[in-house]
Amino acid sequence: MKKRNLLGLVLVVLGIVLLLQAFNIIEGNIFFNGWWTLFLIIPAIVSMSRTGFTIGNTILLVLGVGFLLQEQGWNLKGYLVPAIFIALGVGILFRK
Repeated sequence: MKKRNLLGLVLVVLGIVLLLQAFNIIEGNIFFNGWWTLFLIIPAIVSMSRTGFTIGNTILLVLGVGFLLQEQGWNLKGYLVPAIFIALGVGILFRK
C-alpha cells in the first residue's frame, strides 16, 4: 500500500471516529495526555526501521518517550538529560 493511500485511510477513519463522538454515538477520547508526543515517537521509529539507529532518531525517540511519560505524570526532571547522553553514547557505539 502506498504511503498516500495509508495516510488517506487513517484520516478517513479518524474523521469517522470524531464524527461519531460528536453525535454521541460512541464515547471515548482518542486524545490522551501527551498525544502530541506521537509526532516525535512515530517518525523516530519509522526512521529507525528504514535507516537503522542513528544519533538523530535515537534522540528524537528518547525525547518523545520522555515527554510522553512526563505528560502521564511521571517525574523525569533528573532523568531526561542523562537519558539523552546514554542515547548519544549508544548511537555512537552502534554507528555503522
